[in-house]
Amino acid sequence: MKVTKHKKARKYLSFYINNFGFREPLLVLIDGTFCHAAYKARIQIEDQLKKYFLSDLKLIVTACIITETENIGGPLVAVCQLLKKYLVHKCGHEKQPISGSACIRAMTKTCKYIVATQDRDLQEWICARPGIPLFYLHNSLVPTLVQPSEASVRAAASKTQAKVQVREVDEQRLAVLKRKQGISDTSEQHPMKKVRKIKNPNPLSCKKSKKKKPTDKRDPVRDHAIEKPKRRRVRLPKHVKEQLKNNTTMC
Repeated sequence: MKVTKHKKARKYLSFYINNFGFREPLLVLIDGTFCHAAYKARIQIEDQLKKYFLSDLKLIVTACIITETENIGGPLVAVCQLLKKYLVHKCGHEKQPISGSACIRAMTKTCKYIVATQDRDLQEWICARPGIPLFYLHNSLVPTLVQPSEASVRAAASKTQAKVQVREVDEQRLAVLKRKQGISDTSEQHPMKKVRKIKNPNPLSCKKSKKKKPTDKRDPVRDHAIEKPKRRRVRLPKHVKEQLKNNTTMC
């Protein structure tokens, strides 16, 4: 299988998972026409589907589909044996079996199935209904998941629109309750301004700071008041000193 086909298959499958609630393991509902085409092309159905979807899945049939292939008989005997190997889901028609296509239409109304069929009428019915993935063998050889139909796309768009409307209604109710309680949303009225951080200047663009000489911070007036006056030394001449000495001796 080419890479582009694999990407398309994952894209289509994710559409149904996101919009219609499909989950793993995927349930693939197989009818007699699909099993007959795979048997003629010698395709291993379970292996091919696992390689195609790259996810966990279960192959499912109903009692009505098995009964329909048994009643036809002839070349479909081997096909009937293949169908009996898969998981049989209760369809509610065990007492009065109906045709395989009618049983599939009833089953898809209640559960989420990927329908694998080669029946053209059933394929048209599935494309007209939203949320039902269609799987078939293109040219009875190539496994193909059909692109979501217009009905499915419209249903998905209406769901998303309804969700948006519900959110708007909830926001309006929340605003009314806040007004009643006297709670004001200050974040909406006064949005917070971004505080700009002060950045340091570029060190390369700055000049080197010059070292200042230490200055004498003492108060000259105050220091002058505190300091004691110095005594002046008087020098006497020699003859005066001698006279003073003589005077002292005479006394």
